[in-house]
Amino acid sequence: MVEFAQRLIRTPSYSGHEAAAADLLAAEFRRLRYDDVWIDAAGNAIGAIKGTGAGPTLQFNAHLDHVAEGDRALWSRPPFGGVIDDGVLYGRGACDVKGAMAAQVYLALLLRDAGLRPTGDVFVVGVVLEEVGGLGSRHLAQTMPTDIAVVGEASGNQLRRGHRGRSLVRVTFTGRSTHASAPERGCNPHFALARFLLELETLAMMPDETFGGSSVAPTLVETDQTSGNVTPGSVSVFLDWRTVPTETEDAVVAGLQPLLRRVEAATPGVRGHAEAVGRSVRSYTGLSATMPSTRGFATAVDDPVLTRAQTGLAAALGRPIPVGTWTFATDGGHLSHHGITTIGFAPGEERFAHTIDDQVSVAELGEAMIGNAALAMVLTARESS
Repeated sequence: MVEFAQRLIRTPSYSGHEAAAADLLAAEFRRLRYDDVWIDAAGNAIGAIKGTGAGPTLQFNAHLDHVAEGDRALWSRPPFGGVIDDGVLYGRGACDVKGAMAAQVYLALLLRDAGLRPTGDVFVVGVVLEEVGGLGSRHLAQTMPTDIAVVGEASGNQLRRGHRGRSLVRVTFTGRSTHASAPERGCNPHFALARFLLELETLAMMPDETFGGSSVAPTLVETDQTSGNVTPGSVSVFLDWRTVPTETEDAVVAGLQPLLRRVEAATPGVRGHAEAVGRSVRSYTGLSATMPSTRGFATAVDDPVLTRAQTGLAAALGRPIPVGTWTFATDGGHLSHHGITTIGFAPGEERFAHTIDDQVSVAELGEAMIGNAALAMVLTARESS
């Protein structure tokens, strides 16, 4: 299992370029004698374990793609080396989420060696384009919905029951461009943007008992000019808005309108506009879509799937299993909003995701493999009447 995690890390799979990793995953499914193996129209690699009866269907979901490694010179170990040092596996995707994927894939071998087979059908899936909006999981939820999903995003081998959503909002201020030597002839939108950002910093957010509330972070800034001696005609700022499950992107945009009007009043000649923007993506198989906002979700603390998972993991791993929520967004939002009861369980710590220290404990990988096998059994069992 660990060697397979190393091979996954040694196979770069940037978003939209996951073909080699999907083929590697499908080959491993076949080597481990999954009952059925295929790659779907989106490029997701799927391995199926047929159940013995009519229990709930279950998917273990992990994504094939990863973010860019950045400057390789900053890494203490090669980002695509899959190096193991002092019981820790390092490399891009070790934590997010190729280590978790290997621990999911090998649950089949663990069950077979123990002479066990789940009651309901189990699918282990490696999905595409998670890092850029979740096209793979969204396609899977529409074409192969299961009753339950276990998302393999870093949780330290604890359970997760939800996360906030993510909307990308573009705010544009349009004025009048002019030569920078005569700024009085124009209406410089930079001043409107400055006023907007200062008020945005203290803007009231949507409260939420589970997640604490929504949040907003300005990220990228663009103008319509490339010359340093010209004031721009327009300037845009992108806002990464983390929404609570009850908050829609329409509500976010509507909530910005009073602030935009105040900024316009303080900056004559400049107009402000806010809109939620999607992301156009294309899978390596050619499937294209404009991805909507990532949805937040919260599985209830007393949901039978969550309580069975907690009890089953505690029995298998011999310790209490805390339940929490993720700080970041996952594909779980897409799955949950298509009616799939969704929880999270995986090795790794959130703080290592998307960093030059991307890593996962080998001991946690082993524990996660055992936990996944236990989840396959307890979550597909027929509920007693």
